[in-house]
Amino acid sequence: MANTLLKLKFLAIRLTGQFPKTETVEAKDKALRSEFDEFNQFGSSKELNSYQDLKAWVETKEHEKVKQELKALTYKSSPEFTAEKEYQSLTKNKALKNYLALSETSTPKEYIEIEKSGLPQKFIELEAFVKSPEYKKDRKRFVSENTDEYKKEQEYLELKKDDKIINYFKLKKSKTLQDYFQIKDSEILSKYNDLKNKVESAEFKERKEYLLSNDKFEKTEQYQKLQEYNKLSQSEKIKWYFKVLKTDKFKELKKWELTFSEDFDGKKLDQQKWLTKFFWGEALMSSGYSMASDSHWYTEGGNINIDNSILKIATRKEKANGLSWDSRFGFIPKEFEYTSGIISTGTSFRQQFGRFEAKIKVNATAGIYHAFWLVGDKMLPEIDILRKKGEGSSKIQGAYFWENGQNKPAKSITSIGGLSLDTDFYILGIDWDEQKITWKINGVPFKVETNMLPQGSAYLIFSSGVNGKADDSKLPVTFEIDWVKCWAYKKE
Repeated sequence: MANTLLKLKFLAIRLTGQFPKTETVEAKDKALRSEFDEFNQFGSSKELNSYQDLKAWVETKEHEKVKQELKALTYKSSPEFTAEKEYQSLTKNKALKNYLALSETSTPKEYIEIEKSGLPQKFIELEAFVKSPEYKKDRKRFVSENTDEYKKEQEYLELKKDDKIINYFKLKKSKTLQDYFQIKDSEILSKYNDLKNKVESAEFKERKEYLLSNDKFEKTEQYQKLQEYNKLSQSEKIKWYFKVLKTDKFKELKKWELTFSEDFDGKKLDQQKWLTKFFWGEALMSSGYSMASDSHWYTEGGNINIDNSILKIATRKEKANGLSWDSRFGFIPKEFEYTSGIISTGTSFRQQFGRFEAKIKVNATAGIYHAFWLVGDKMLPEIDILRKKGEGSSKIQGAYFWENGQNKPAKSITSIGGLSLDTDFYILGIDWDEQKITWKINGVPFKVETNMLPQGSAYLIFSSGVNGKADDSKLPVTFEIDWVKCWAYKKE
C-alpha cells in the first residue's frame, strides 16, 4: 500500500511537470552546500566573533554609563575651573600687580644697589647730626673755624643734592615698591606662579577645551566600539547569518557526513577504491568470474573507460574465455559470447545505514541489463537501487531481495516509468536507516521497504551485462556514471 501511494504521488509530480530536472537538483544542492559551507566558515570568522563580542559588551550598557558620566563632566565642576578662577583672582591683587609691573623694570635692582652702597644710611646719619641741637648750638663756631663738624654739614648738603639719594628716598616712599618687596618672597607669588604655569600649559588648555566640548563621548573608546557594533549590525553578511540561523534551512545537510565520494576526475579508474571483478573472485583467487547463467564475461577493466569525468561500462558483442561460477560444479572454464564490466567497493568501502547515490545514464536496449546495487558478504540481502532491463527505454526498477527460509528468495520490486534514460542523467539513491529503506529518483521517493532489513554493512556495485536475447546490431551499449556519493548519519 505504501509503495502504491508513493508511485501515485511520483506519477502526479511527473504529470504535472513538477518532477525536478537533474541539473536543477544538482544546482540546488550545490548552492545549498556552498551556502552551508559559507555559513559554517562565517560562523567562526573574525567578523562574526567581533560582532558577538561587541553585542555582549553593548548589552552590559557600559557605553550608556560612560555617556552619562561624561555628560555630567563640565568645566565649571572641574579642578581646572577652580585653578583658573583662583589664578584670575590673583591677577587682580593690587600688590601683586605692582610687583609684576616693577619686576619687569630695573627699579628694584637700582634701589637695592643704592641701599647696598651705604649712601642712604650715611645721609641719614649726617642729617641727624646736622639737625641735632648740639650741632646747631655751636654751628657758627664750626663754620668760622671750618671744623670737621662743619665739613659733615657740607657733605650732607652734597648728598642731599645727589640724584641717587633723591631717587632712593622717593622710591622708599613709593607704595608700588613697598608692594614689590612685600610680594617678592611671599606665598602669594609662589601660588601665582604655580597657577600661571598650570593655566598656561598646553595640557591645561587641552583639558579645558575637552571639558568645554560637546563631543566628549565621541572621543571615547566606548563610542568607537559602539560605532563598530552599529556598523557590523548593518552588515548584510551578519544579517544573513542570523536570519539563516533561525531557520531549518540546513537541517537536512546537518544530518549527514560524507563518507565516500567519486567524481571520476582521473584518466584511469582509482584501483584503491574500485575492484573490476566480484569481491569473492578477488578474495578467493584474485581472479574475476561470471555467473553460470551469464552470457557475458566481466573483463577486468577492459570494458571500462573514463571520458570527461564520466565512467562508462560498455557491453559488447565479442567472444571471451573465463571462469563461470556454477553452484553444482564450482568455478569452471567457459566461452562467453559477450563482454561487459563490473566495479565494486568490496575491499575499500562498506557501510550500514545512510544515503547512497549515483548520477547515471543508461542505454536501454533489449536483452541488456544495468544495475546499481548493494550487497554484503552474503548474496542476500541485496538492495537494487537501480535495475534496468531492456524492456522499454523509460522504465526502471527498485528492488529488495532477502532470505525467506525457502528455495527462492523473497523479493519486493517496484517499477517506475516516464524517464528519458537514453538522453538524460538521473540521480538514483536510497536512504537507509534502522526502520526502512527509501528509494528516490532526483530526490523524489518512489519505493519504501521495511521488511527484513539488512543487519550488516554493504558495499557498492555497478554492473552491466546480457540477461536476454540481445540485438547485436545495437551493441555496444553503455552504462554511464557521472559521480557516486555516500553519506552516514551524523552521531549526536
